[in-house]
Amino acid sequence: MFGFSIRTRQNATNSPSAVGTPKTVGLGSPKTTETPRSLSSPRADVGEIDTRAPFQSVKAAVSLFGEVASPKAAPPPVVKKFKTAEERVLEKETQLHLTLKELDYFKQLLRSADATKIQAQRELVKANRTLQELTGKLEIASESKQAAIAGTEAAKNRAKQLEEVAKTSKAQIDVDSWKQDVDSEREQYKASAAELIAAKQELTSIRQDFDKALEIKLASFQEGADAQHATKVYKRSVQNELSKEIATMRETLSQVKVATRQAQEEQAKSISDKEACLQSHRTAMAEVERKILWLKEEEFEFELSGNLEEKLEETTEAIQVLREQLTNVRESDLESIRAVNSELEDAKNALETVLREERSLRSLVDSLQRELGEVRRDLLEMKRNEAQSESAAENLRVELETSKVELQEALAAERKRGNNCDDMCLTIQQLLSETENARREAEEKKKSTEELKQEAEIARNAAEEIEKELQVALKEAEEAKAMAKLASDQIHTSSCSDDAHARKSDSKDKIKLSVEDYKSLSRKAKDSENLAEEKVEEAMAEVEASNAREKETVKRLEESLKEMENIKAATEEALKKAEMDDTAKQVVEGELQKWRQHTQQNEVGETSNSREESEV
Repeated sequence: MFGFSIRTRQNATNSPSAVGTPKTVGLGSPKTTETPRSLSSPRADVGEIDTRAPFQSVKAAVSLFGEVASPKAAPPPVVKKFKTAEERVLEKETQLHLTLKELDYFKQLLRSADATKIQAQRELVKANRTLQELTGKLEIASESKQAAIAGTEAAKNRAKQLEEVAKTSKAQIDVDSWKQDVDSEREQYKASAAELIAAKQELTSIRQDFDKALEIKLASFQEGADAQHATKVYKRSVQNELSKEIATMRETLSQVKVATRQAQEEQAKSISDKEACLQSHRTAMAEVERKILWLKEEEFEFELSGNLEEKLEETTEAIQVLREQLTNVRESDLESIRAVNSELEDAKNALETVLREERSLRSLVDSLQRELGEVRRDLLEMKRNEAQSESAAENLRVELETSKVELQEALAAERKRGNNCDDMCLTIQQLLSETENARREAEEKKKSTEELKQEAEIARNAAEEIEKELQVALKEAEEAKAMAKLASDQIHTSSCSDDAHARKSDSKDKIKLSVEDYKSLSRKAKDSENLAEEKVEEAMAEVEASNAREKETVKRLEESLKEMENIKAATEEALKKAEMDDTAKQVVEGELQKWRQHTQQNEVGETSNSREESEV
């Protein structure tokens, strides 16, 4: 019964080699088979075999052997699962590379923002340089203005000296020296007016340059604020992106950990399954060996019963089939063991790579956390610095507004002073023209006074001559009267001829005038004296009028000098305001220098952090 089952199933299903001849098994002659002594070797073999757990049937043994010999039990899904874990690791690596590329891109953006900030700082430095140049020009203009003020003061002192000289020498005016003084004063006034005009032009140019510098400075402040805002927004976006990337990296790490755990569990399961399969193979082989021994015993029994040759052939064929199946099972077991070992090695390598990547990811996460902490610290410092810089900028803006208002007021005052200077120039020109007219009138008066003096001298000389002639005539008249009396006395005593002869002789010796001639001469002398006195009075009146005009010109000069003093005071106030603006500008520059130093320190820290990040 058992032999039939072996022949039919094993020959039909498993091994084609069972169809071969049974001559491979060493068998004796039929004579020897009949004798029981010839079967001593199988009995000895049976005595050596353990038959504690025989098979119930060959079918059960073959079915068990077929289940064991099937090489498609558990390894393929395990390999597939390991392949999926590797694919996940590759996906995580690609995601990590993408995140690192994005991090490099954000670092480049941060470097570009730092470059824009540095450019804005350079523009601020240029604006400060231009502002310093403009302040230097303003100082030069103020020095020129002070020189003009000193010139006006010198002109004022000169005018005072001239006034004192005019007061001391009112009676006797030296017209030539006065003319020279007036010319020198006119030249000085022209020079001072030219200096004032030049100072005004310099002030207008400086004002324009200062306005341009203020516009450049405000634009640079705006650019710095925009750069700070851009860096703030960029840092916020970088922080958000980094937080998202860190969250994704943590998720990937958790997923990698879960995948590694699953791979380890699957590997343990596969190892346990392989060990169970090996154990089952071993038990199957032990059962097959037991079955073979049991079959040998049955063969011995069948030999005793009869038809030993056929049953022996069948048993030998079955044994051959079982041996072939055992060899196949051993080969499949060896192949499966090799595959399992290779899979174990691959799994170990994958685990090692996953652990390395996990370590690298942990180090990367730690470095990213450190960078995040540093970035947060930098953000806090930047916020503090921005708050300080914003407060400083607000203060600077307020100071700039106040200085701008003061500058506008000063410019308005300077415009008014410029208008006053123009008025002063016009008044000075008018005064110069009036002084020129007065000088001309004085020259004419001088000429007229000289002519009058000459005429008066001539009249005086004529009057003196006339007086001398009158005295002579009076003497002669007295003598004539005396002689008339003597003649009247002698008329009676002497004759007419003698009187006539005596008169002829006297008339030849002396000048005789009639009373009408004497009266006419005396009238002419009085008229000439009166004319001379009138001309002298007119000349004195003209001299007094010229003195009054000189006094008026001196008063006008004093008024112009007072206006110049007011202009000087206004310029001093403007200079004080300019000095205050300079001090405010120095304070602003100090604040800007502090802010620059702080930003440079932050940039140095950021560059060191970026270097450390690049080294990491």
